[in-house]
Amino acid sequence: MPPKARMLDEVVISQIGAIGFQPFVLIRIHRTQSAESLWVVCQTQNEAGAFVAELASLPELGSSKLLRAIERALRTEVYESADLLFAWSRDSDGAGGESVLVGLRGGVSFSPYVGYPVFAVEPAGAPASQEEKVRMLIDALEAYHNTSGNDTLRFYLIESLAFGLSRILGQQGRYDVAATVVDRALQYRPYSIYLKAAKHALALKLEGKAVPQRLEKFIGEDTGYLRQFVCPEPFKRFDIGPSGDVLVCCGHWLPTSIGNFQRDPIEGVLNSDMAQKIRRSMTDGSYQYCNHLECGAMIQQTIPTRDELQDPGILRAISEDQFKVEGVEQVLFAFDQTCNLSCPSCRRERIIEKASVSEEKAQSVEQKLLPLLPRLRVLNINPAGELFASKPSRKILELINDERCPDLVLDIISNGTLFSEEEWNKFPGIHNKIRSIRISVDGARKETFEKLRRLAKHDEFLKNMQFLAGLRAQKVIPQLKFSFTYQLDNFREMAEFVRFAISLNCDFVIFERLQNLGAFTDAEFRERAVHRPEHPRHREFLEIVRDPLFRQNSVWHDFDYEGVETLSREEARQRAKCDA
Repeated sequence: MPPKARMLDEVVISQIGAIGFQPFVLIRIHRTQSAESLWVVCQTQNEAGAFVAELASLPELGSSKLLRAIERALRTEVYESADLLFAWSRDSDGAGGESVLVGLRGGVSFSPYVGYPVFAVEPAGAPASQEEKVRMLIDALEAYHNTSGNDTLRFYLIESLAFGLSRILGQQGRYDVAATVVDRALQYRPYSIYLKAAKHALALKLEGKAVPQRLEKFIGEDTGYLRQFVCPEPFKRFDIGPSGDVLVCCGHWLPTSIGNFQRDPIEGVLNSDMAQKIRRSMTDGSYQYCNHLECGAMIQQTIPTRDELQDPGILRAISEDQFKVEGVEQVLFAFDQTCNLSCPSCRRERIIEKASVSEEKAQSVEQKLLPLLPRLRVLNINPAGELFASKPSRKILELINDERCPDLVLDIISNGTLFSEEEWNKFPGIHNKIRSIRISVDGARKETFEKLRRLAKHDEFLKNMQFLAGLRAQKVIPQLKFSFTYQLDNFREMAEFVRFAISLNCDFVIFERLQNLGAFTDAEFRERAVHRPEHPRHREFLEIVRDPLFRQNSVWHDFDYEGVETLSREEARQRAKCDA
């Protein structure tokens, strides 16, 4: 070990010994002008807030990408942290010497020794080479892997380090090493939208296949491909989830909450700091909170380009660099998970909320949503549970009428098993406000339907569907959709399902890959997920979805695999109009 590094180790060991244990994050900043060392210590993740505030006050933070990467990771801004690590690895001058010291035992006899990494900054020192920096980051990731405790923020650090390394190693063409790093981190963050995108892109590279342009930045430099598009969703959506958390897009595609419907004032949620950051990310090309791997709009290339934007509010936000919005015009109401079924693609058992919780949520609807109804233009209800089994959802249906919300249109999602003529007639205020009804089915045959729609009766379901088909024929329902989550138990019925849906006056058939929403163990999910390239039935799945039947404008899907003929941008845009 070089003398300078040995001296630094001795100082670090002395500092750790004085504390009595090795802190969760320990940073040493050597200030050459004053010949002093500044120690910034986060003993456990419980002190992370104060630690991050102290970091933010340091002048060194502005010049040190490594320090900013740590700060961003501890604020759970994984994308920004990884971006800073990628940039830091490529710096060859100006930033000074920064290093990560791992495994400093040195004969010190304090206990317990945990083994967290130590970050050292020498603002006037000679920068390390990129290879040295890669080794430091790998060592830091391994150190956090080999330790325990502080799990929440430790896992965010692991995720940030692995995502940054995926980009660095991918840029170097070291895809196998990057894949190992990403797999290690996925043990701790299995649902990370960043790590899953990186893993998929790396697998394509290792197989010698092309990587979609939107995913290239997960294993290398951001080429700016997405800067040409501006997604309007976060400027107009307000999705209320079962816990009250509010999203601005589909939760699978953009899972970051902007606030809570029950706890926070609606206006405060609508223009929270996070809401504005998300909207900004749609205009700067980063899309940093988005699931690049599974976003249907990205896959189908239906996000409008900058030249196609017409919304005056979004155009003003871009020109003025100001991302607050006025009012609430579109609400997705998924506030209640209560359902009469327990479909395995969604849950392990039937969910019925307690009467007290259901009543409290119904009161929130009256207190907070009712005042907004006159301003609403679109209400989408209820993708979290079953519309007719949910007291809060039924409360909304009772409140809707022409006087209260004259301009409102309604998009309904239901499993269809309770959607009878009798139930329909209980809510006359919605009859002239329906824009679309979407029925989730997951099977074209009775045996499959009743297996995947647990507790449902196929004969009752068909009777209800005949009623809806009649409403569609009378144009009471302008648009009728049927959706199908494909997996091992039903993928051979996909073509049959298209024909079944069309026979019921369906306008639009939707196919979505199976997601693990917590209803499966990892092994169970892998057994069912035929869309995954490693699944033993994946080739059979590919043969099925190559059928030209799936290229009709009335059929939407999220197929994005080798051998599946993709749509041109114009074809995808025309198809998307069917869902407007």
